[in-house]
Amino acid sequence: MENPFILIAVFVACLIAYQLLTRNRRKLKKIRQEWETGTYIALHEDIQSVSSYWRNKKERAEFYAGIDQITWDDLAMDQVFKKMNYTKTSVGSEYLFNQLRDIDPKLKGLQSKEELYTLVAQDDKLREQVLLILSSLGKRNYADSSSYFYHFNDHKIKFAYVYVLLACIPIISVFLMFFSLKVGIISLICSLLINALIYYRNKKTLDNDLHSITYVAAIVNTGKSLASIRHPQFSIYRDLMKKEGKGLKRVSFFGKVLSIGTYTGGDFDILLEYFRIVFLLDFISYNQIVKAIITHQNAYKQLWESIGELDAAIAIAFYRKSLSSYTLPQFIDKEELSFEDLAHPLLNDPVTNSSTLGKTVLITGSNASGKSTYIKAVAINAILAQTIHTVLAKTWTMKPSYIVTSMAIQDNVLDGDSYFIAEIKSLKRIIQLSKEKKPLISFVDEILKGTNTIERISASAAIMEWLSANKGMNIIASHDIELTEIAEGVYTNYHFRESIKDGEVLFDYKIHEGPSVTRNAIKLLEILDYPESVTNQANQLAQQFTDIREWKELNAV
Repeated sequence: MENPFILIAVFVACLIAYQLLTRNRRKLKKIRQEWETGTYIALHEDIQSVSSYWRNKKERAEFYAGIDQITWDDLAMDQVFKKMNYTKTSVGSEYLFNQLRDIDPKLKGLQSKEELYTLVAQDDKLREQVLLILSSLGKRNYADSSSYFYHFNDHKIKFAYVYVLLACIPIISVFLMFFSLKVGIISLICSLLINALIYYRNKKTLDNDLHSITYVAAIVNTGKSLASIRHPQFSIYRDLMKKEGKGLKRVSFFGKVLSIGTYTGGDFDILLEYFRIVFLLDFISYNQIVKAIITHQNAYKQLWESIGELDAAIAIAFYRKSLSSYTLPQFIDKEELSFEDLAHPLLNDPVTNSSTLGKTVLITGSNASGKSTYIKAVAINAILAQTIHTVLAKTWTMKPSYIVTSMAIQDNVLDGDSYFIAEIKSLKRIIQLSKEKKPLISFVDEILKGTNTIERISASAAIMEWLSANKGMNIIASHDIELTEIAEGVYTNYHFRESIKDGEVLFDYKIHEGPSVTRNAIKLLEILDYPESVTNQANQLAQQFTDIREWKELNAV
């Protein structure tokens, strides 16, 4: 009769293989459904966690001129990011977030990334292989896995050798039993109790780092799995994963040690967890992984960024597939921005616009006519063109440039800044960047609306003149019709318009050449049944100012 233990082992191996196979089949089915439908259920990821790679990278940079926080918030770029974040790993999320913020007018690496987008979009088999591996790594909030190649010294354990010595005492105690059973047993019991006490006392201080380091180990294992993919156009990544993974084998090994007793939660796993506790394996393994990362810092960085690039590339390909229309941008040296049928990426049913914008542009129009949405659409697509090589338009041509905005200004109670102070500080950023003579496109919505009319128009005109004479393109939106006259000949005028029909204000949300010639504020008062005397007086005052540029005095009661 055959050995029953061999039969049991074979049965268990077959069962595990079957479970893995069926699990991968379920994952693959889900991946295919997502790709076919262009929809997916996004996991919750905290932006603070997702932005960690960008923050780590920014802190290390001598010079940073990517998308600053004001511009990012003005354009609701968190929402743009979430809309395209089909990544399967936290590494991919962080990489994609950084990619959207890290504008480089030199367009370094943009073409090679485009080739990768095309590859993963067209090769179903390769894409599915990569996605299956990446989905096994998964996402983990606040893992901050990039900090290990930027701030690795912060993760070291002090007096790590003490844990090794303490872990050796139970083993020494067992050997002591051969010489003195009583002494050996007492030593063993005491060492186990002391080690357990030290484990639970110190584990709290290391919990966050253990949370991170196990994900770091999983990243290394993911690189190993990706290195097994055989595809002629994947050879660059396969070779890189193999090369950089060689020095990180210790990370993979001690990552497995950290996972002892964490698989099923059964009785055997509980025993294994006790084993991990009394031998202080969490602390020893953690320190060994950190030492390996420090020794092979660049290898880990290369591995991390390659995984992130692959994950982000598939997300971008997926995003493109979900769009009804998009184009690849064309880049020129001239300070000009030209596009056809441009759409705002956050609107479900956007009105598209076509324009050719020169160095200086002034856009006027009534409230809610579409000015803000238009310039935000242009600004967002200018970012997408240079970061993910994708524009929501039929055609798009621009000069590669840094993007900066001043739009959704808010007063700052904590800093004691009024609305106007916050506004002029925001505008000062644009002036400063323009002084640095770097390629720049600035977008300003409602310039200096936080002060009185005379000074607002005067200061706005002066700032506009300065910007026109210095480096960069400037696209400015304003309610102030006076600016169209003052800046005529320096700024090209465009406007949005409205019409009144059956007591309703109607907008076409289309940009038109020339300055605005319509107003709707008083019409809205009429529609909302304000007293006729109020609306008549308002119309008379407005007409007189339009005709003779003087305000009529109010009648005394």
